Amino acid sequence: MKFCALLLTTLVLPFWAAAQNKDSITAKAGYNLFHPTPRNMMRELRPDRPGFSESPFTVDPGHFQIESDLLRLINKREDHHHERNFYLNHALLKLGITTRTDVQAELDSYSIEKEWDDDQPQEKHRGFGDLTLRVKHTFLGEDGKPDALAVIGFVRLPVGKTVGNSVTEYGFIVPYSHDFSKKFNLQFQLRSDLDYDQQAEQRYLMLAPSTAVDYEFSEFLSAFGEVVGIWNTRQDAWQASFNVGPQLHLSDNLILDFGTHLALTRDSDHEYFLGVSFRR
Repeated sequence: MKFCALLLTTLVLPFWAAAQNKDSITAKAGYNLFHPTPRNMMRELRPDRPGFSESPFTVDPGHFQIESDLLRLINKREDHHHERNFYLNHALLKLGITTRTDVQAELDSYSIEKEWDDDQPQEKHRGFGDLTLRVKHTFLGEDGKPDALAVIGFVRLPVGKTVGNSVTEYGFIVPYSHDFSKKFNLQFQLRSDLDYDQQAEQRYLMLAPSTAVDYEFSEFLSAFGEVVGIWNTRQDAWQASFNVGPQLHLSDNLILDFGTHLALTRDSDHEYFLGVSFRR
């Protein structure tokens, strides 16, 4: 309840900070897709990966960013049903439109999916998956202040054949972050998806709150820790995981990350990943 109240309060805050800094949103209002932000005025690279909690910061206008799961292994289990998925180069492409808004395309490039029941033979599917279109808008932040809040709306299009969903799915994400210092950051997020169960042939609602911390040990090394809860109307039960991993800041425009999602409840996914974030 406290988290929901915080989100609602922050959403109605006026844009009071923009006029208080020469490098604020107001000072950069003239930049857009066709008039890019100069490279010496670009904000710090703060990608949506590697955890479940995403960043409330957008890509600078006129600039391009790619965030990719180079490799990801996911193990799932629900009662007597098992799944093992291997993802290769699932990428999120971003383009800055204005100082507060970017557009994104999430490509499920190539997947190998296996599923089986305890008393049934294994099924195997492989191929290119679905396409997700997203828009992110920052309502608070991006002006050197510690707090930032954004809303991400998305639609998942069933363009995959053997791998992917059979119908269009929708959702929104509300990420919030607070910088206690340049080195220590705290994040809260609420996500809601309207997904589709192919076996039951019906839609269901998924809610996923999460909390994450990020600490910078040096200019080269930082790490994150995160707790995620997932509930949906299909199972009517909570799942939880603890996610952790380091991030290697190879340059101002390139970050390499790897880590794991550890299951805290029996039906939660167990994941290992290696990824990269790059902008220009």
